Amino acid sequence: MSNELNESTEEKRKRFEKLAMPAVNTLYRQAMKLTNNPDDAQDLVQDTFERGFKAFDSFKPGSNFEAWMTTIERNSYFNQYAKAKRRPQRANDSTGEYDDWDIYSASEHASQGLESAEQQYLDTYAPEEIMAALNKLSPERRQVFIDAAIDGKSYQQVADEQGVKIGTVMSRLNRARTQLKQELATYAKERGYGDGRTRASEADSSSPVANSPRRGHTKSVTAGHNE
Repeated sequence: MSNELNESTEEKRKRFEKLAMPAVNTLYRQAMKLTNNPDDAQDLVQDTFERGFKAFDSFKPGSNFEAWMTTIERNSYFNQYAKAKRRPQRANDSTGEYDDWDIYSASEHASQGLESAEQQYLDTYAPEEIMAALNKLSPERRQVFIDAAIDGKSYQQVADEQGVKIGTVMSRLNRARTQLKQELATYAKERGYGDGRTRASEADSSSPVANSPRRGHTKSVTAGHNE
């Protein structure tokens, strides 16, 4: 541990790459499944490497590094998906999403503490299933879910960015979670999954290893909006 604390940035990078390079093929296959585009897949893998290196100090030695990186990649993709979406207009309370709760303490909440349920979605369902379920949320609920549950923003930050009260954010997030759970359960039952869930399968795409893929823009996803 002391050696890691005293290592240079270059030494840290070499240690990271030694663990990361064997995971490239898996990351690329997942990226292809998410983006369905070779260039965007390479960009996503590159972005995942950058994010992984920045967060490398949080990786627990001895745990599954490949699984850690694939989680970073999925979160990175959904984060970029959120940014590609047009943000909803300033909300109005006629949507029925507003609850005027006494939640002064929530302004300090950083939603990483709530990520266990969302991480279960990411680990359990295939990416296309998650996307289909997200696309059935209203724009307001979807944006709040992605910002707070996936991107890890605090309630206060989401409220400020969207021009709404914290109670509105909490209400929308709660309803988004409920709807997502229902949509995913329905999706699984329609396909005959015995326990209502499915593990994401690997894509069949072969994986070229690109050491320095050109940076670009992740392919945006166009979704229908249901209020």
